[in-house]
Amino acid sequence: MSQPVEFAKPRRVESPEGCFFYHTVELPGFGVVHGQWDLRGKFEEYVGGVEVEGKSVLDVGTATGFLSFEAERRGAARVVSHDMSDVRQQTLLPFKDKLYYQDRERWAEIYGAEMERWKDAYWLCHRLLGSRAEVFYGSVYELPPALGRFDVVVVGSVLEHLSDQVSALASIARLAGETLVVVTPLLETEERVARFEPLASNPGYDYTWWTYSTGVYREVFKMLGFRLERVTRGGYYYDYAGRWEERFTIVAVRESE
Repeated sequence: MSQPVEFAKPRRVESPEGCFFYHTVELPGFGVVHGQWDLRGKFEEYVGGVEVEGKSVLDVGTATGFLSFEAERRGAARVVSHDMSDVRQQTLLPFKDKLYYQDRERWAEIYGAEMERWKDAYWLCHRLLGSRAEVFYGSVYELPPALGRFDVVVVGSVLEHLSDQVSALASIARLAGETLVVVTPLLETEERVARFEPLASNPGYDYTWWTYSTGVYREVFKMLGFRLERVTRGGYYYDYAGRWEERFTIVAVRESE
């Protein structure tokens, strides 16, 4: 028998000071708080036009929670936000001179403190926006079936930061009852290939592993019982660097079981 899921207890966070914002958000009493990515006004495009009203939604890799809160605002019946429970669940590139490679535990201590600031930003938004979303912290590679099935599962800009995208998708897909939405860079070819993104000469770029092709995703979705229904593209503002970047949205639909 599977163990019951333990959702996170809300944190009381009073202000943006000390928080780390992945998403740019507009908060009552504080106005616009800038983060790394500004997806405001882009929700429908980002999720590939998938309808969330009246649906249950799982937001994988929620970060500041923008997608969760927007799904609620659009009438989602239930929203669960997911993020990692331990920074050791993230695998970075093994650059020999970086702390991650030299002293993993020391890195985890430092990065773990930063991750808590990410979570504080989420909980501040959760409170100020009046969210009812539940929060589950755990490994993306081992999402528990006890979370249940969700009508819509959104995986927003997560997979490219994982060393093993296929195993993560296998974990995520178990929880997708109808539709699986993946936002990621993409190679536009049906050839089943992947491109290794980092360079040894650029140790600052230690968090993005692979860009997969449409053909790879199509086959992996088939393995998992899904049909790749459509691929769309959009431009999103990288607030941190002050530029627009392109991302693809892949919408996959579960085949009848």
